[in-house]
Amino acid sequence: MPMRFAVANETDIDRRVKNVARKLAPDVVRIRYELTPNSIGQDSIFFRVMLSDDASREDRLQEVTERVEAELLKAIPFDEFGLYKYFNYRSLSEQAMLKEPAWS
Repeated sequence: MPMRFAVANETDIDRRVKNVARKLAPDVVRIRYELTPNSIGQDSIFFRVMLSDDASREDRLQEVTERVEAELLKAIPFDEFGLYKYFNYRSLSEQAMLKEPAWS
């Protein structure tokens, strides 16, 4: 089962995600993720990427998010793990206003 394989490798996934976040700092403040089935039951990884306010500016956002996704795609063998991937982004200011624990 793919999800079991991914969960068995969660320590490795965690290390890779942290390396990507470090590599992309200061634009990326942190990356959180959850391994869980999507709405139709497919094994998935849902990323919550916290961006600096500067990286979230309209004139930079597309370039920054494309770079984040490209680096994560290089770092994690999603196909090997049988995972669908989803990316969500939020700025520090937005999180300060919303205060959602899953993003902290």
